[in-house]
Amino acid sequence: MISFTELLTASDDELVRIFYKTNTGEEKDFIKRINIVATQLGLNHTQLVCALGFNKYIRELTDIQQQLGFRSFKLLTYRQNELFTTDTYTQLPIDNILNIYSERLEDQEVLNTLRELLRPRLEHIEAQIEKTDDPGHIISYKMEIHSIYTAGIADKTFADERLKKDIGKYRLMANEANVIIEAGYHPPSNLFFMDSLSPEEKRNLIEGGHINKDMIKNRLQNAKISEEEREILEEHI
Repeated sequence: MISFTELLTASDDELVRIFYKTNTGEEKDFIKRINIVATQLGLNHTQLVCALGFNKYIRELTDIQQQLGFRSFKLLTYRQNELFTTDTYTQLPIDNILNIYSERLEDQEVLNTLRELLRPRLEHIEAQIEKTDDPGHIISYKMEIHSIYTAGIADKTFADERLKKDIGKYRLMANEANVIIEAGYHPPSNLFFMDSLSPEEKRNLIEGGHINKDMIKNRLQNAKISEEEREILEEHI
């Protein structure tokens, strides 16, 4: 048995030793081969593929790739990307996700892959939250958003895209505006004057001590702001 983190961070020699002890018999189907090995290691299918796929050493270990039914590292990556972007904390609990993010600076290729996967992954999670409103998923989502910024995976371009999107509900849920400020991507004033931020997000900025009364009065001079935003701003004059 091995933990997700141990497999994710294993060296090339350690990976060889781990997989030397596993056996898939005569099974040809790659899904079943992965499941057989995952059971032997005490992991689930998604954990095995993602821990291995995000381990920088697996690229050169073709024997292990083939043992799992992949003819190349590229094919392993396709499976990893599919599983990583479509899981909502069921097969990959939040601890696994945070471990993946904490390892990202070890290798530029892993970091680049994660940056490519962030958008589809978060869009999938947000869609699932919209359907289920699951409290556990919401807590995990908050933790993941914070980790993306604090681990340095998100860059300013990513932050700007998130700020422009019509996802105020989810930014508010994760307190993302404040996280973006703490990451140093924007001063509070920039966010406060953005039309794309929801009135409730602006209330959070005010109540968080980021916005002074002069800034509020300045914003109130904009005749195009919504009645909801105007009411919230006037409450803090």
